[in-house]
Amino acid sequence: MARTVAALPEGARITDCISLGVIAKAVPITTVRSVLRECARSSLRQRDLPAHVVVYYVIALAPYDAV
Repeated sequence: MARTVAALPEGARITDCISLGVIAKAVPITTVRSVLRECARSSLRQRDLPAHVVVYYVIALAPYDAV
């Protein structure tokens, strides 16, 4: 068991304010798909995690680069 009580920091963090919808609005799907096409990484068929969803996921991970 932990010896200290975990606590969240005071105030809002940037990750509390950013959602996937905000990221999708900032980086339109047409831009993501065109970049995937240019890099020859677009999905050939629809799967559980298409390539454009993975791109948004990686963008969403960017604020956590120091963790």
